[in-house]
Amino acid sequence: MTRLAEAIQRAAQDAVVQLSASWLMATVTAVNGDGTLNITTAAGPVPSVRRLRHYTASIGDKVMVAVNADGNWIVVGATAP
Repeated sequence: MTRLAEAIQRAAQDAVVQLSASWLMATVTAVNGDGTLNITTAAGPVPSVRRLRHYTASIGDKVMVAVNADGNWIVVGATAP
């Protein structure tokens, strides 16, 4: 491939990654008083992530986390033990 074609392909791949939503698993490392949680993912720690109201978190919970295209994070809830 030419350099131009490689650059175009890289730019397209980066755009798709940046504009996509996803979900992942994490572990709760802290429960904050403002309704947020600190979590750790496979990629590292993430501070102050909002949680859904119905979910009461505990440190050590394994949780499902959703991330939207804008980069906003939310803890959906805990997985079964």
